[in-house]
Amino acid sequence: MDRHESTDTGGGACWTLRWGLTVLLLAGCATEGPKWTPESVAPPATPPAEAQAGAPIEGRVEPVKLPEAPQTAEALAINRDTALLTAIVNNRSAEVARFGPKIGDTLEPEARAAFDPTLFGSLSYGHDERNATTSTGSSGSGGGTGGSSGTPDYIQQTIAIVTDIRNIVAAVEKTPQTAVKADTLLGTVGVSEHLPTGANLTLSGSAGHADTNVTEGKGVDGWAVTADQPLLQGAGAGVNLVALRQARNRAAQSEFAFRQKMLDLVEQTETGYWNLALAQKLLEIRQFGVKLAEEQLKLTESLFQAEKIIQGDVMAARAERASRMADLADAQANLRGQGLAMIQLLNPSAASQWNLNFTATDPIDIEQRTLDADASEKLALQYRPELAQARLDQANAGYDVQRARNGVLPRLDLVGSYGSGNTNGLSSLTTSAATGNALSDTNSARVGIQFEQPIMNRAENARLRRARLAERQVACSVRALEQNLAREVRQAVVVADGQWQRIQATREAVEARKEQLRVAQGRFEAGKTTNLDLLIVQRDFIQSEVDEANARIRYIQALTVLHASEGTLLERRGISLELAKQEAKERGDGQ
Repeated sequence: MDRHESTDTGGGACWTLRWGLTVLLLAGCATEGPKWTPESVAPPATPPAEAQAGAPIEGRVEPVKLPEAPQTAEALAINRDTALLTAIVNNRSAEVARFGPKIGDTLEPEARAAFDPTLFGSLSYGHDERNATTSTGSSGSGGGTGGSSGTPDYIQQTIAIVTDIRNIVAAVEKTPQTAVKADTLLGTVGVSEHLPTGANLTLSGSAGHADTNVTEGKGVDGWAVTADQPLLQGAGAGVNLVALRQARNRAAQSEFAFRQKMLDLVEQTETGYWNLALAQKLLEIRQFGVKLAEEQLKLTESLFQAEKIIQGDVMAARAERASRMADLADAQANLRGQGLAMIQLLNPSAASQWNLNFTATDPIDIEQRTLDADASEKLALQYRPELAQARLDQANAGYDVQRARNGVLPRLDLVGSYGSGNTNGLSSLTTSAATGNALSDTNSARVGIQFEQPIMNRAENARLRRARLAERQVACSVRALEQNLAREVRQAVVVADGQWQRIQATREAVEARKEQLRVAQGRFEAGKTTNLDLLIVQRDFIQSEVDEANARIRYIQALTVLHASEGTLLERRGISLELAKQEAKERGDGQ
């Protein structure tokens, strides 16, 4: 067969191999659609009308602005939205949470890198020197440009280097030289890639040169392409994209974890703000109580000097004033404590931030809200980020089952290679250099099947059983979480309704106690009641005001808890995750 016939034969085999590989690479691309994906577990793009804010929070208010002059004892006036925006931008916990999505963004590129091309290469130099002999050693057969079945081409080239040196010796032993020296240089470069279908492709080229003291140096070059496609185990995009899809789910989980952190922060900030407002209201009530006690003490002392009451009434009035002064001290300490909590939440950039004081400006009056437990439960199943994370865990468990099920299959691979060059290997070049034979162009093509199957296959079967049990376990945990969220939302509705009823009761109590105090004061001035009875009525009136203030604030906070349990608190306050991801900037206003 001449050179042209050899080339035509190799070309036909090449095209047959190419078409075969193309068909196999397209096989097994069917994938199973998972029940939960990052898109299906994400909250609706447009929240329902009752959960929408009037406008984005950054368009309504600005973060807390600190005065340029050194901070004085005067408190900074803030409202709820100002506190929320400042906390979102400046809070230390928010700063820590912002790293979560950034770290999650690295997971998908890392998994996708498994399908990136890999560039490889090698360069080797060899020297052999041996005395000639009369024996007729065989020149041997060098490694071809294409790798053997199942062996990557660049590994086969490394093996060929050692074989080539041996073939040099075998070749030069036929010459009558007393000593033969041979220098060989071989270089290989190529690129390999693992495809989502499971196929492995390798394209490589090699070039070599040999110098001997028998003939002048000669060179050789060639190229080869090898491919293998799994037919059973490892076949198809479904199993090969498992790691990428799981990484995508974990990246989405980091986003939902960040959303959960922001929900918690907004809930804590809003609760802290209303605790501050309650502390201010209680301080006002306690100050009023002290004022009443001092007025009663003055009246009692004047009546005692007029000898209309006894010394014991004066002592009782003084004791009552002292008791109310103690309550006032507790209220002042409570206000300072709530101020410190707000400083930590807002984290204003001030040299002496712990000396700052805040004043809540929002009124504590609120109208009754119509609450629907069924609607709130539906919102929770759509918006709660921990439920989205659990559902993605369930999806990832399903992918583990898919991978384990594929691992039980036998390994059956179709492998093929095609190569072309002006010799079949460096050993042929050196043999020709030593014997004086001419080089020839060659084309080679190979196709084969590889099979492997453990006889017992116990390990893979055990992994499959474990993956299925884990998937069922995660599915049960998701259902349990859904039930817990439903109970949590409904409990929040019960608490809010109960607090509203308490507001009505305490409001009536305040009106009744106020009228009782007016009557008691008149009776005391007329001498028809004792000083002790009047002090008790005053104490009851003050306590009724405390109870009413507590009921109002607790109702507002109960609504906050309800919206947080729905997962809609961010939407209701006009806070977007993009805003939450923005880091605080150093500005002249202290931010």
